[in-house]
Amino acid sequence: MHQRNNVVTILTAIAAGLIMLVGIEAHASPSVSLSPKKVGPGDILLVTVTGAAGQVEGAFRGRQLHFVKGKNGSRAIVGIDLYLEPGKYPLTVKSGSAVITRSLKVSKKTYPLQRLTLPEDKVTLSPENEARVEREQERTSALWPVESIHLWTGRFLDPLPGRELGTPFGVRRIINHIPKSSHSGVDISADQGDPIRAPNDGVVVMADNLFFSGNSVIIDHGDGIYTMFFHMSQTKVKVGQAVMKGDVIGLVGSTGRASGPHLHWGVRIQGARVDPLQLIRLKLD
Repeated sequence: MHQRNNVVTILTAIAAGLIMLVGIEAHASPSVSLSPKKVGPGDILLVTVTGAAGQVEGAFRGRQLHFVKGKNGSRAIVGIDLYLEPGKYPLTVKSGSAVITRSLKVSKKTYPLQRLTLPEDKVTLSPENEARVEREQERTSALWPVESIHLWTGRFLDPLPGRELGTPFGVRRIINHIPKSSHSGVDISADQGDPIRAPNDGVVVMADNLFFSGNSVIIDHGDGIYTMFFHMSQTKVKVGQAVMKGDVIGLVGSTGRASGPHLHWGVRIQGARVDPLQLIRLKLD
């Protein structure tokens, strides 16, 4: 009887240990979900991590993922650049001692083709204007590597709600039989002077008149997320100014190279050119 009791005690201890180990393992292995399931160049991916033991970190294509903790887990917004070659890319998530690597498949995505015929002076730049455009491109390109602290909160808003979409994102343009860059934003049809609102909290990092985009505003929302607004008739903010979601940042116009009043709205996520309409569809509450 004494020996039997010892065996029972040992078995009970082993069972308790196994239960404890299983509990530790379950706690240490977070769950990672990706939405949408299929992505292509120009899309936005939402990475959600639940069951994490501690702080969540991650990386995609050499860039840090910025996770924000919410009621449904920790989430990170990832941009798939418009010019990224289709293929499989590693996405890594870390929490405590747990490391999870997913192979993210970027599928081929076909965008519409637009053929335009314009006067030659609208296509060929003078040496002076070409030099100006190059300087301005260098200025804006210097913004994207900067990833400031988290500033945005909740869902991103449409800066011109209820308006008709003009030229969509990703359209491939051939002007005067010469291939040009794809359209890396969306054009929104609107009336001259309509108010343009900040889609989320942030800080203004550019408010200037540029050759192609006219009166332009760029907002840094933190975590490497930037929104840009072109062709304004007036800008209502200045560099360094903090803006809140819904603040008026400018008025619709046709400055720069524009055929009529409209808003060109662009988004960069850690430098990746992505569809702005996908940003406002993200469920970030």
